[in-house]
Amino acid sequence: MNEKKLINKDNFILLFFSLLPVSFIIGNAILELNIILITLFFLNEILRDQKYLYQFLKSRLFLILSILWIYLIFNSLIGINYENSLRRGAFFFRYIFLVFALIYFLKNEALRNKVINFWTLILLIVSFDIFFEFIYGKNILGFESPMKNERIVSFFQDELIVGSYLSTFLFIIVGRFYFDEKKNLSIILFLIFFISILVTGERSISLKLLFSVFLIIFFVLNKHKLKILALISLILLIIFTVSTGKLSNRYKNTFQSINKSFVNQNLYLNILETKYINQSLFSYEILKQRIFFGVGTKNYLKACNELKITSDREIIKEKVVYCYTHPHQFYYEFISEHGVLGTIIILSLILSLFFTNKSKVIDKEKQRKLFIFKIYIIISLLPIIPTGNFFSSLNLFQFFLNYALYYVYYNSIDPVSKD
Repeated sequence: MNEKKLINKDNFILLFFSLLPVSFIIGNAILELNIILITLFFLNEILRDQKYLYQFLKSRLFLILSILWIYLIFNSLIGINYENSLRRGAFFFRYIFLVFALIYFLKNEALRNKVINFWTLILLIVSFDIFFEFIYGKNILGFESPMKNERIVSFFQDELIVGSYLSTFLFIIVGRFYFDEKKNLSIILFLIFFISILVTGERSISLKLLFSVFLIIFFVLNKHKLKILALISLILLIIFTVSTGKLSNRYKNTFQSINKSFVNQNLYLNILETKYINQSLFSYEILKQRIFFGVGTKNYLKACNELKITSDREIIKEKVVYCYTHPHQFYYEFISEHGVLGTIIILSLILSLFFTNKSKVIDKEKQRKLFIFKIYIIISLLPIIPTGNFFSSLNLFQFFLNYALYYVYYNSIDPVSKD
């Protein structure tokens, strides 16, 4: 009987974790439900495992994430509309449990490999669907993009996020196979997913992935042949993008728009009329009014609209019609909604997540492999390039999923003997 229960438990764990990328596709509500089920399963396990429960509560990771949670609640309460932001701050705790659930269950190598193998299969299906839509104008289910000939929608129907979706799992999958010495397979998968993302027409994530190639060349690859191969692959990908009509127009328009902002004599005015970049100026105007802790989580739009009354610059008052629901860049979000002190607190806590155990010595080859799992975090925090809202449910899921897998693989490494 006990053996049967154990099998059932493992099957449920495998199911919940394997379906994460499928839940992502179906929608936020299903993804949230999946996270809740994983969390409940985790809480049921640790409440019966008193030893792990004690380790969980006294861990440095739990302390860092708890401080972040407390700060978010504090920020919500002192914001310009606490009712708007308190829900987001208060419910941040579910990501604390999600991180520990991932770490707790996926420390089992056999289970972890099955889960990531399934994720790989799902992403390969999505990649095939992206190419299918690129060629035939609609995906295999008949969904058409609202920006046909410019962006790919794939299984997301009317949401243009399939490139971001692929990037969520890309470095976990590539890192897993590279970590297990299946380097050729990891390179092939990286190229498939990278080209798929380029084909989607999502400019910001494509630029981030271009940057990730340089990170891989300098911090992961240790053989000159592999470095040269990576550079050649990058050049071929750029040529492919430039020579493909629909892709070429999509990416050229971006650079033409940016160039226009800098050739006009009235630079400030042109930036105010440039999509996404203009949010930097609005964020700065908001920061000037609440410099220490900002206007509070999720209050950007309200504060931006109020600039029509509160700003001391007439040009800003005129251009508030360009305010978005969020500033489309993590750093603009931090300075406007959290101010200078709040931004320092958030970034310090995020960086401290990677201040690992200094007594654990890891050889350089393992460090290079481990670095792959950090890449998503690094490219997520690049400045200027447009992003989503950091404290949205989806972005927190993407961020902490990648962090948790980094932590899992870090813990799986045996330290080098000091003798």
